[in-house]
Amino acid sequence: AAAVLEPAPGLLAEAFDRGCVGLQLPADSVQSPAGFDHVASLLSLCEARSKPVFIHPGRSSAGIDRTLPTWWVPVVDYVAQMHAAWWAWHAVGRSMFPNLRIGFAAGAGLAPVHHERLVARGGRFSRVDPDVFVDTSSYGPRALDALIRVLGIDPVVLGSDRPYAEPTDPGLGQAATHAIRCANPRHFLEGVSRVN
Repeated sequence: AAAVLEPAPGLLAEAFDRGCVGLQLPADSVQSPAGFDHVASLLSLCEARSKPVFIHPGRSSAGIDRTLPTWWVPVVDYVAQMHAAWWAWHAVGRSMFPNLRIGFAAGAGLAPVHHERLVARGGRFSRVDPDVFVDTSSYGPRALDALIRVLGIDPVVLGSDRPYAEPTDPGLGQAATHAIRCANPRHFLEGVSRVN
């Protein structure tokens, strides 16, 4: 993770020089086009060094509200953050960073499933971006099936909600398991072919 209030690409470059694999950003820092502008120096460095970026839920807007059930933040706040970050990326991110590999935790809050709504409201969805990924988190077979129907299998990478929940097995067979656990994560992290 890097500081997002005052982005410091020099510190990130030093971390990469020491062997850091990529950058993790909180979703609440990029949940609007302006957010991507704000962290552009960090993302430009990642793109130049061919390092992946992982978007993960950030701080909850609910704060510490003891009246809310314990599931509220991960089911409502985090999903909303991931939705907003996904759509901000598609609105401006790819045009700003055409060669960046980026992954979204928690299946991007299932935002990809809403591409039909995007098109119905005048947006465009022409093709699946080969360098955008979603992790499985604690989603089960139905949610993963919906993501795969929209995105295909290639962008889906294994993730978990540890220590709160273990990753699930979507039961899609050996080839899909290999793709989700091996080939796709390798492509996301290293930029190499998915063949292996």
